[in-house]
Amino acid sequence: MGSKKLKAVAVKGNMEIPLADAAKAGELRKQYLHELRGPVNLFRKYGTPGTLTVSSTSGNTPTKNWSGTSVIDFPEYELLGGKKVLEQQEGKYACYQCPVGCGGRMKEGTGKYKYEAGAHKPEYETLAMFGNGCLNGDLESIIKVNDICNRFGLDTISTGATIAMTIECFERGLITKADTDGIEMTWGNHETIVTMTGKLARREGFGALLADGTKMVAERIGKGSDEYAMNIQGQEAPAHDPKYGVDWAICYRLDPTPARHTQGGEGYPPGLMPEYDPDSPHNRGELHKIGSDFSHVMNSSGECAFAYVTLPHVDAFIGFINAVTGWEATLDELLVTGERVANIRQAFNIREGLNPLNFKVPGRMVGKPPQMEGPLAGIIVDEETLDRDYLTAMDWDLETAKPSKRKLLELGLESAAEQLYS
Repeated sequence: MGSKKLKAVAVKGNMEIPLADAAKAGELRKQYLHELRGPVNLFRKYGTPGTLTVSSTSGNTPTKNWSGTSVIDFPEYELLGGKKVLEQQEGKYACYQCPVGCGGRMKEGTGKYKYEAGAHKPEYETLAMFGNGCLNGDLESIIKVNDICNRFGLDTISTGATIAMTIECFERGLITKADTDGIEMTWGNHETIVTMTGKLARREGFGALLADGTKMVAERIGKGSDEYAMNIQGQEAPAHDPKYGVDWAICYRLDPTPARHTQGGEGYPPGLMPEYDPDSPHNRGELHKIGSDFSHVMNSSGECAFAYVTLPHVDAFIGFINAVTGWEATLDELLVTGERVANIRQAFNIREGLNPLNFKVPGRMVGKPPQMEGPLAGIIVDEETLDRDYLTAMDWDLETAKPSKRKLLELGLESAAEQLYS
């Protein structure tokens, strides 16, 4: 769609959505509405901005284009947390019949930055990328760039990462005001962050150089700037640090769509995972495979991650799936479905000549070199062990990441097996 400059497809209808067993779905809804757990109350009150403070203090939130740590380099993160965002919020909104209702709309911008009342509340990722990532503690400026990105159809993760890279390149002297249309791109300068985001959105002046993301920025600037381009295979990484949660290190490179935080690194409902040491890189392959398979089922079903992480047990998810579809699927059967999705996606990439083991992961993401201070000081992600264990668990080749013919046939993917092994 992008190549055709298509921004959206709108579909409108008036037919009732069919459910295999509407009564059962309603019964389950009534039951589980009273049993939701985990972050449900936090999300209901603050939305995802409610996670910024704890994420910043734990080291999970990348800071200063992934080169720093919030508790040392950006104590202003407290100016961007859930309570501060809530002060600027005029009202809440929720998706249809959502039991969480994390959405919010902001008051009119009446200070330095003008935006209409009802502008969308910035999510955690937006606050982290334009805030911590750029050392920008001005909340109104982040609401403004969020509104710009929404109006132009820009991803705030990629845009924030591109602005942070631009700042670092400017600070290191790789670009100057002669390049940036006279704009002084320095850490924490919220005025220039807003200005440059607008120029990027409009492909105006220096913004045109930035508009295709960090990979292309590095190619255009040169001078070793690729060291500051925080992407994997061209996709900017989200605001979750693999040094904090090693599962990010697996899915950021080995999932068929790299640098995603929704492909097996999120929290899960009880009953899905066996007990394990969250800090150990060993024997994570089988565990991550379970999480990845489940995430593929969840994503394919249209289930919202904020709904399933609040469910009291994985059986609740299975119950809803079966009530809606009329299936009598077990957890094991659903996980096989997820495994099938994972393998067909991987087979497509292999057919197209993509080997994720060749994808470069920026050293800052995995502690190479390790941070010298802060909550993640000294941590180096054991990529080799994580990659090997996951590929082994998936039955993908340890050098090419190609799914085995045996695995493809076992999953009923005969066409993929024929294409990869003919």
